[in-house]
Amino acid sequence: MNNSKKTITSIIGVTLSNCTTILSGIVIGFLIPKILSVDSYGLYKTFTLYTTYIGFFSLGIIDGIVLDYGGYNFEQLNKEKFRSFFKWYMFVHFIGFIVLAIISFFLKNGDFKFIILLLGIDMIAVNVTGYYQQISQFTQRFREYSIRKVLQSASNIVIVLLMFGYYYTQKSEIGYQIYVFALVLVNVLLTVWYVYTYRSISFGKSERMSDMRGEVIHLIKIGFPLLFANLCATLILTLDRQFVNILFDTSTYAVYAFAYNMLSLVTVATSAIATVLYPTLKRSTKESMVENYPRLIALMLLLVFAANAVYFPLCWFVKWFLPKYNDSLVIFRIIFPGLAISSAVTVVMHNYYKVLGKNLRYFFKSLIVLGISALANGIAYVTFKTPASISVASIITMVIWYVFIEQYFVKEIGYRRWKNLIYLLFMITIFYASSAISNIWLGFLIYIVVYSAVTYLLFKNVIISSLRKVFERKV
Repeated sequence: MNNSKKTITSIIGVTLSNCTTILSGIVIGFLIPKILSVDSYGLYKTFTLYTTYIGFFSLGIIDGIVLDYGGYNFEQLNKEKFRSFFKWYMFVHFIGFIVLAIISFFLKNGDFKFIILLLGIDMIAVNVTGYYQQISQFTQRFREYSIRKVLQSASNIVIVLLMFGYYYTQKSEIGYQIYVFALVLVNVLLTVWYVYTYRSISFGKSERMSDMRGEVIHLIKIGFPLLFANLCATLILTLDRQFVNILFDTSTYAVYAFAYNMLSLVTVATSAIATVLYPTLKRSTKESMVENYPRLIALMLLLVFAANAVYFPLCWFVKWFLPKYNDSLVIFRIIFPGLAISSAVTVVMHNYYKVLGKNLRYFFKSLIVLGISALANGIAYVTFKTPASISVASIITMVIWYVFIEQYFVKEIGYRRWKNLIYLLFMITIFYASSAISNIWLGFLIYIVVYSAVTYLLFKNVIISSLRKVFERKV
């Protein structure tokens, strides 16, 4: 099976295994806002906002492992060395937990004390799980990765349904603390299971930690820039929420965060691509990577803009089921097209930078864009003092980010960007125009027709060749 066919087939396989994640996202995305008060939902989303930063406590160790061992199969890993890596990883996270526990001790606000303490526990669980997930991915053991995602999603669904049952029978809203505690407990249990599954590289005879200090420092040196680049990318994507979380009250942030909650329902497909793309690229030749780059960007844009069509039924559903979050639809409409931009950058471009060994370049570029984002969000707030203006500033920044990050491929591999870039900007314009129509279903029809026509005219060959690679049989 050739690389491009294997890549597309793997993407589809992981996407199908993520069906429970999609279902979980739908259940959690709409039932949790229903059973929590607006303020409780805002505090719950504050917890989830800060979980996006907990990867920083890993110090880049797993990122360094991915860079050094990204082309290895599991059987090729040095078990004694990896057991020592795991000991160092746990030691670093124990120190991180102590720091967060001390911070929570000095906080006077009970809600934030609870959030920071649970964040410390979740930090260990999520980062250790992330450690093993990265090993699953770069050794291409996608089945183990998928099983965990299915079980985590199924557990979350059960928790939410039980809470909804209580809310429905008792006619009483539930505190966010119960749900956050349940989420952290599920993460802890899954982490324990992951440790058991990978016990052959976690426990037993290992290299002495003192003897491995130099190698761990090496992993941090090469991995920390990648970690920080990921953090910069995360900050670019979350900075507007951070501004709203700090500058506005909890209820306003709840409404704003709910818009992003709906956006996250569409990211499952792109996460499937991210799961398989890096290890596949790592095993590819530079020539095939250069050849496939325009196709991968095009396919990412086609996929996400097709998913943008769900905006219209989601609007109808929110107005019917969650009228207290109607104001979030204004934000949702502004930020939804940004998913195409962020997916192209974080899933495709960033993986190319990693494989080509250009992590520092990606980091510095992202750091510049982060500065632009902070400036743009600050100007929007000072000028208009509305959450919507911060969303607009975020979308403008994301377009700059896309062009700036992609400039490397234009200069170094002679990539002709205009076709994909024009398609991106045109479809954003069509989305805003069709979603501005007062009749939701007329706007939906117009968007689908224009998307289908433009996509077919510009990318007919890409679609046909990609489908052919999926369905052709190995001779």
